Amino acid sequence: MQRIAFIQAGFGFFGEGWTDLLLRSEEVELCAVVDPSKEAQERFMKRFGDRGIPCFSTLREALKATQPQAVLVVTPNAVHREVAEEALAAGLHVLSEKPLADTWHNALAIYTAWAKSPGLVYVVSQNYRFRPEIQALKKALLEGRCGTIAYVTYEFHEALQLGGWRTSMEHPLLADMSVHHFDILRFVLGKEALSVRMESTNPPWSPFQGDAVAGGTIIFAPQILVHYFGSWVTRGYKTGWNGTIRFFGSEGTLSLENNRIFFDDISGTREEILFPRYETDGRVFVLREFVRAIQSGTTPENALSDNIKTFALACAAIESAQRGDTVELRYYFEDLTSIA
Repeated sequence: MQRIAFIQAGFGFFGEGWTDLLLRSEEVELCAVVDPSKEAQERFMKRFGDRGIPCFSTLREALKATQPQAVLVVTPNAVHREVAEEALAAGLHVLSEKPLADTWHNALAIYTAWAKSPGLVYVVSQNYRFRPEIQALKKALLEGRCGTIAYVTYEFHEALQLGGWRTSMEHPLLADMSVHHFDILRFVLGKEALSVRMESTNPPWSPFQGDAVAGGTIIFAPQILVHYFGSWVTRGYKTGWNGTIRFFGSEGTLSLENNRIFFDDISGTREEILFPRYETDGRVFVLREFVRAIQSGTTPENALSDNIKTFALACAAIESAQRGDTVELRYYFEDLTSIA
């Protein structure tokens, strides 16, 4: 089957990893890279110059010189809308790094442009979904291992030293990291959030300008209480990037701890749930789903129509932290209904 021709927009820290992935894939062909930074272009040519792949400063230049079928968006969040709208206007499928955008307004603009582009596939890379432990966790919940879920605790402690534009974000944790956790919750519970109440802070040792620590509650349908706490600047104790998640149900507790799954029954007996493991960061599966959707016309796992609900939860969490009040998700979902 013919390979899908890609233009990659952005060659920063995550962009370099995506280039590696595209070049290893037998299903796609990287026909151009776009980045306005001369430093980024030089890094690309230094590492991949022998591949004969041209590098451009703008997407417009790349579109004129190549015949792509898709655009990979790995730019800073604030540029996602600009690249996505240009790609969709050119009739191209879009695969985007998370989060979908930098603001709800820009996310709606992307969603509107996609809604007016029938037949085009738009996927946002929430790669954590495809990790074996997350897949196994969802399977255990679907099988009703711990019965009816009443409440959940989600704890995340890690430290990040990426530098760059993320250090100046107002809410770096909620906007750029917690969005993974919110997507995991939506995915494994198979339910949507109803409301969120969040508070945030920034420790004195934080390298971020904005709040890198946040905690609060999320109510998922029908009335599942989730207590969430996350820190991107923890010193000492770490949970791993998935975090520690516990689902408390009528038949016991199902836990994800250090990427292992445990079930504690009503009597307190603990059992480890074993599952097949495979080495991946999930992006391999994201790319595969994207290509399959283009070729077969099926709806991909991380389709824009689904992922925008994850982004809505992240935006609502940020709004709640800013306002100091509970925010209901129905107002965000009403925006989507008006577009549809």
